[in-house]
Amino acid sequence: MVDSEPLSRQAWDEFLRPYGGQISDAMQSQIIGLRADVSALLIRDVFAIPLGVPEIITQRAQIYARIRAQGVPAMPGLMALQAAIAERHIPWAVASSSSSRHVEEVLAQLGLAERVYATACGDEVAQGKPAPDLYLLAATRLGVDPADCLALEDSLPGVQAALAAGMAVIAVPNGHTSDADFSRATAVYASLHEVAARLDEMLGWEGNKTGG
Repeated sequence: MVDSEPLSRQAWDEFLRPYGGQISDAMQSQIIGLRADVSALLIRDVFAIPLGVPEIITQRAQIYARIRAQGVPAMPGLMALQAAIAERHIPWAVASSSSSRHVEEVLAQLGLAERVYATACGDEVAQGKPAPDLYLLAATRLGVDPADCLALEDSLPGVQAALAAGMAVIAVPNGHTSDADFSRATAVYASLHEVAARLDEMLGWEGNKTGG
């Protein structure tokens, strides 16, 4: 939904600055899509940070909240896709490795807080992506069988999570995941504009925009 990775990387770099560290492209690719407790553990071990994982998460979250408050850029085509979804009365959910608070704030910034049907967040499940927990919770809250769900993902752990949940999944790579192996995804599209344009085709609703 949003291009949060540059902001995430900026937050990690600011957190690591006192320790003489900086996130590399390889490390950024490794932590994309992971829940905070997993990424924080990786960062701590790589940079030998003398803090516990909970403290790392708290400090980095404070930095990220300050950066995010300046605005999170929507992915190209998000609003066109939202319009297409609304026209077809399709229930949709957010399944994010981020915390509930983060998801709520981003949805509010995008003006979508009143339009989302359900959310499933990283602090609500036992395991984050690539485990299926988030997507299974999202399907449950939507009241829809996972097999009848279509997931949109921009990270490899997210694609793996959706597939493990039994969903069809469309990969829409961002600038940080364009080199990832999305061969297991149902399809790969260049942008959410393309997803919006081909929504009826993907859902088997060609000629019927009401969804039955």
